[in-house]
Amino acid sequence: MTSFETFAKVCKKLTGISSSLEMTSVVASFLKEVDDDELEIATRFIMGSVFPVWSEKELGIGTSLLYTAIAKTSSLPVRRIEEFVRETGDVGTAAEKAIANRKGHFDFFSEEQLSIRDVFSRFQKIAGLAGKGSQDAKIKNLQYLFGASKPVEIVYLARLAIEELRIGVGEGIVRNAVAEAFNVPVELVERAYMLVNDFGLVAYTSKKEGESGLLNLSVITGRPLKLMLAQVGEGLNEALAEIGSVAVEWKFDGARVQIHKDGNKVIIYSRRLENVTSSLPDIVKSVRMHVIADTAILDGEAVAFGKDNRPMAFQEILRRFRRKYDVTATALEIPLSLYLFDILYLNGESLINT
Repeated sequence: MTSFETFAKVCKKLTGISSSLEMTSVVASFLKEVDDDELEIATRFIMGSVFPVWSEKELGIGTSLLYTAIAKTSSLPVRRIEEFVRETGDVGTAAEKAIANRKGHFDFFSEEQLSIRDVFSRFQKIAGLAGKGSQDAKIKNLQYLFGASKPVEIVYLARLAIEELRIGVGEGIVRNAVAEAFNVPVELVERAYMLVNDFGLVAYTSKKEGESGLLNLSVITGRPLKLMLAQVGEGLNEALAEIGSVAVEWKFDGARVQIHKDGNKVIIYSRRLENVTSSLPDIVKSVRMHVIADTAILDGEAVAFGKDNRPMAFQEILRRFRRKYDVTATALEIPLSLYLFDILYLNGESLINT
């Protein structure tokens, strides 16, 4: 078991470091110390995430709910918590100020240490709550965590609840830290992350299976890949000189989609890897009709055309992606066409390197 206090102290230490190399070293040391069954969780936590970026699980904790949980734990009014946030500029520090002061008076520290697994388990419960009474249940779960936390834990627990850790650890530092911690090539770590889009899984695989395990990680349907995005070049001639042989096609002002097909099941992910399948029934129908492969992962973009056959404004496409109700009517108003430009996976075989 790795205590959440250990995690919190590492976070606090990182806030005082400006060097990327030093931050990488601190994160690597932390990952090496974490218990195996908490490594995936801890790796996501250090990046300020609770679940993989592509997971449909969401905590659903907004600032209002968090302030209420802090207020109930500290026996202070919500308006006082809001004042603390304005004074400190940080919900974590505000939570510590409110709750730790009460603990100082009432001495209700838990005798048992919170583990990283304990915090994750509570977050899982919170993510699974929905419907009538769910908000109150979420608040009670947060109260339990705050009540069992030491002052340094409160800061990072509050920030993690809204997934804003504010310690400056991004993908690059975690990538290098995993490579350093488990003595694997950074290039393999980066490749594995591109394929599985989850540094938690990459870290665990690096520790348990090393280079061979990372090489064996592959693409599967239902788990979106990290999207390859265009980069700004110095100019056309420089780009052509660097790439060599190129293929050029028209670029429409569409919305990026990654489509996963497994038999009759179709899942569509947005540029941010959000599941937007229910909002795009016309694209789903088109894929089922025209993609004959049993399993496939396709990369492309959805483009909206008006009655004049000219591309519609990008904002109109976003209306489709964000629509949760009256989807059919909106689909008739803003019909989408699918333009595919890459096949990433086909009938059980990854085509990433072909």
